[in-house]
Order: sequence, then C-alpha cells, then structure tokens
Amino acid sequence: MKLLLPLLCVLAYVVAAPVQAAAKAKPIARAQPALAGAAMPPAWLIRDEDTELALFASIHALPAGTSWLAPVVAARFDGTDLLMLETLLPEDRFALAPTITRLGIDPALPPLAERLPPALERSVRAAAAKAQIPMPALDRMRVWLVAITLGEAVLSSIGVSANNGVEPALVARAAAARIPVVGLETPEEQIGYLASLPEADQINMLEATLLDQQSAKADVARLVALWKAGDMDAVARDFSPEAKASATLYEVLLAARNRRWVDRLVAEMAKPGRRFVAVGAAHFGGPDGLLALFRARGFVPVRL
Repeated sequence: MKLLLPLLCVLAYVVAAPVQAAAKAKPIARAQPALAGAAMPPAWLIRDEDTELALFASIHALPAGTSWLAPVVAARFDGTDLLMLETLLPEDRFALAPTITRLGIDPALPPLAERLPPALERSVRAAAAKAQIPMPALDRMRVWLVAITLGEAVLSSIGVSANNGVEPALVARAAAARIPVVGLETPEEQIGYLASLPEADQINMLEATLLDQQSAKADVARLVALWKAGDMDAVARDFSPEAKASATLYEVLLAARNRRWVDRLVAEMAKPGRRFVAVGAAHFGGPDGLLALFRARGFVPVRL
C-alpha cells in the first residue's frame, strides 16, 4: 500500500478544481442506509461521566456502491449532537481556487523539465497525456499540486471518487437530521500543509503518486478490505514505507495532525454531550495513531 493516493484523495478533490474547471462536478453521494451482514468499518467509543466521542475510521474516496454504514454505527451517529470531520468543504469547491492559485500556481515557475529529474519528468509527461491534462498547465504548478492533480486523475480512472467517500454521505445524513458539522481543520490549512513541504518532499510525493498508479486498483481494494476488517494497525503498517522514505511528509500529513486532533478532542471531553468524529483510517493505528495517543492521555477507546 502506498501513502499518497489513499491519504490525499480528499485533498485532490479540493485542489484539482482550478486545473479541471471544465469538468462537470459529479453529484454528491446520498447518505447510505444502515446495512447488515457484510463486514463494516469500525468505530471506537471514548467516554467519561457526561461525554461520549464516537471515533469512526473513514475512507475519503471509494468506488461507487461501497457499503460501509453498519447499523450500530448509524445508531450512534443519529444520536449525536455534533459531527466532526477532518475538514468541512464549502458547497462550491471552486471557492478555494484563490487559495490554491496563491499556494500552488505560479506562471513564473520554470517548466517541470527544469525542476524535476529527467526520468520523473518523463513519467509526469506520460501520466499527463494519459489523463488528457495539458503539460503547460502542469508547468505552472508547484510540484505538490502536480502530484495531487495526477493522483486525482488516477483515482478517477479506476472509478474511485471523493464524491463516493464517507464524508459526503455523513454530511448529507447530518443535514437531514439537523446535526451541526464542524471541521478539525480548515480546507486552507490542509492545502497549506502540502504547500509548506520542502521541495524534496514534494518531489517524493510526486514520485510516490506516479508509482501508485501502477497498482492503484489493487491498493485501494486492499485498503478497503483492511478498513472493513477494522485492522487499523495493518493500515498503519502499510504506510510505514513512506514514513521511512520521507519523515517530513509523514510528520506533516499524519503524525503532527494526529497530535493536534487529540488535543482538540480531549478538550471536547470537558463538554457534556455526544460527538461523532470521522477522520481517515490512516490516522488510527500504530504508535502515532489516534488510538495510541488517546491511551497515552489516560482514555480507553472501546471498539463499538
């Protein structure tokens, strides 16, 4: 399993808009009914005397028709006071275009042929041709945005879309039940994490994205299988090669965010009520994952 495509697909959904503005937006998936019988992704409960957090492991982009909402999870969701996501996207995703343009597009940049190793630039050119993305558009982008744009194209080519992911369905279900929704981060912050990466790590990210395209369908299928089995440690282990290859990338996109989220969620435990928290499955397992961080704070996550 590779890091970039599974982890960044929701960011690709946000930041690919300016370079694919001619494409029509796909309809947002409707909230799924609770389904029984098949393996379903896990949730954990963290409780004290007057507060309950339900932590749900999400996949940001999925093949159409993937069943994932177990009855026991749906019951917890429908009784919640607040839905908390990694980020809450604006209804018009093109509203973020000025931020993306400021942080990811610069007409004065040298072409990619002058900024990338020759072999990588040839791979980018081949991937762009396959996705029917003009090279002049990519030449104006910083490397992180090139990676996201090509990653989104790979996911789309195998029928995987953020429109089919967990978050749009949960937001639709929350709207129907009049449950408020907040983000642990803003979309601008998420874009900023990528834009702040050193150039070498942006190139690592691009290399990993292009490597991912060779096995993308199998990688996504494996990720979904581990997710439905609730094996968050296996998910974390599958991401470990990227942690070793690029410590900065791993720290910025996973570990540091987990620490900030736990600070925020522990503060939520001081407020009475019920919260439903849905963040990516990659954030749960391993020594830097949310479950381990909560245990280190003295909380005991109980599998639902």
